[in-house]
Amino acid sequence: MNDSPMLKQLDTAILSYLKNDGRTPFTFIAQELGVAEGTVRKRVARLVEEGVIEIKAVVDPFRLGMNFVAIIGLDVEGDSPDSVVAQLTGAPQVRYVAVCAGAHDVMVEAVFGSNDELYKFLTQTLRQIPGIRSSETSLVLKVCKESSSWNGWLSQDGGDGCRD
Repeated sequence: MNDSPMLKQLDTAILSYLKNDGRTPFTFIAQELGVAEGTVRKRVARLVEEGVIEIKAVVDPFRLGMNFVAIIGLDVEGDSPDSVVAQLTGAPQVRYVAVCAGAHDVMVEAVFGSNDELYKFLTQTLRQIPGIRSSETSLVLKVCKESSSWNGWLSQDGGDGCRD
């Protein structure tokens, strides 16, 4: 049995406004959808409380001069990468950490202001974390698509084009 909250049609309509601009006034959304502002406010509060959505600012590191983005694949010793992941999530340069199946055990996205900062991260910070057997680093040369919004919830098939 799936314990995931089901999105009702009104929830989906509300989210279609918020995904474009999380600051869209509830009064505007309510007026557009023909419902009370309190209804929109309560629905959004429920979606936040259930962890379905988060409303927050997304910072663009490139606009702040952080022009060195690295994707780092890590191979970890032992059965569990948890201790490595715990240390990586505390590093201020790290934006993303994922435990994976495939070529690497853990994938990391990290952002740096200079090549020297990247060098220090790879040769000092990572080497001080016990359990990392090896790493493979790729530099991002150009971001072709980046989105903090996933639209798969708009379709019945989860956005992958597949149905059961």
